[in-house]
Amino acid sequence: MANMYQIQTTSDDLLEQSFSLFDMNLRLTLRYNSVAIGYQFDLFDIDNDSYITQNKGLSVGSPALIECDVPFVLVLDDKSGLGLNAISKTDLNNRMQLLMMSKEEYRETIRQSFTA
Repeated sequence: MANMYQIQTTSDDLLEQSFSLFDMNLRLTLRYNSVAIGYQFDLFDIDNDSYITQNKGLSVGSPALIECDVPFVLVLDDKSGLGLNAISKTDLNNRMQLLMMSKEEYRETIRQSFTA
């Protein structure tokens, strides 16, 4: 099974970081949207000098990038187990975690949750 990676986050309004995962060099820009009370992100493929996505929203329990031609998804996870989206910008650094996992690993997690 592939690995699941936790993306380091803070409670800042804007967070940008670069990393290499899934044989890709990526730059993630994460923004807190105070109007929507949620998070949006841009993901840039450094090797191809192109955006994979821009202004994509993150929602608990919904895999971001599932429709994109990349081997992974980003998943916003509510560590409290309640399954709630953000209610303040401090949630990302406290109650939530941002995970990156292969699409197959995500699908297997969903399959297991239905059989449990």
